[in-house]
Amino acid sequence: MKVLVAMSGGVDSTVAAKLLIDRGFEVAGAYMSMLDSSNPSDAEKAAARLGIPFYVFDVEKEFGENVLDYFCNMYIAGKTPNPCVVCNQTMKFGAFLREAQKLGYDKIATGHYAKIGTENGETVLKRSENRKKDQSYFLNGLTKEQISNAIFPLEDEDKDEIRRIAAECGFENAQKKDSQDICFVQSAPGAYVEFIESYTGKAMTPGVFMDTDGNVIGEHCGIARYTVGQRKGVNMSFGSGKPLYVIAKNPLEQAVVMGANELLFSQEIKVKHFNMLYSSYNKENLTAKHRYGQTDAPAELFTSEDGGAIIKFKTPQRAVTPGQFAVVYDGEIVVGGGEIV
Repeated sequence: MKVLVAMSGGVDSTVAAKLLIDRGFEVAGAYMSMLDSSNPSDAEKAAARLGIPFYVFDVEKEFGENVLDYFCNMYIAGKTPNPCVVCNQTMKFGAFLREAQKLGYDKIATGHYAKIGTENGETVLKRSENRKKDQSYFLNGLTKEQISNAIFPLEDEDKDEIRRIAAECGFENAQKKDSQDICFVQSAPGAYVEFIESYTGKAMTPGVFMDTDGNVIGEHCGIARYTVGQRKGVNMSFGSGKPLYVIAKNPLEQAVVMGANELLFSQEIKVKHFNMLYSSYNKENLTAKHRYGQTDAPAELFTSEDGGAIIKFKTPQRAVTPGQFAVVYDGEIVVGGGEIV
């Protein structure tokens, strides 16, 4: 079987390619050039070390249309986007799979920590047993076809073991740091806003802070600077000194609504375009999470005819944020997910 590995130049995708070679697959690597600053040299060196063919796909225009436009438009609309979910769906398992099939490859592979299996006759996406690295949350937007055409060689591997394999093979990237946050934005205070202003050519519209009664209590320099649940950087409090948190954003009035911490808790989440990946789920065994990195909690799932869904948690959840994704699990299986509205 011919497999094309999405190689970023990092240690995970490099070792993923190595593991596939060891398992007898006919392997090649490819790098997706998505930004002006994209540099395939690390990935190319890794492919050369492995002795496999290497390609570079120029998808900068497509990345801009599918991911960067989405990222900016969501923030401007007062939401908090998750570009990694959208990038996986449209680029890493969309454009990349398309290009791989053009070249005659049977499957694609990535360095994601996740698993693919079969349950009740369905091909299913499963989370990695390595919970610290599990990336199934970011894969909730994939189609069943994309999952069926993918391989995740790393599955449950420990990161230290991945680095050991890389070092043993003499890969230069064995100790390369993991990528953090969003690949196209620097991890610095205010970097998101600077990127949006640069990309759109428009400065953020200033607005006001309001309390829950609609009273203006301050001014701000753009709603994109704030997200639901935020306290840091706001520095507001009630007269008693009790801190205020961002509890909502109103893009029509460019208003950031502030309130007490207890107002951030809710048990019901509404999502749109719920992507059902496993229809034979056990409704008594469901858990869900509404952001990456949190522990999923017991929940119920109610799908609707309009393609959306309601997720009801057994216990209140803090800071459910429009624009993020809620993902539902049946044990280890990803049932599906959708964008929080």
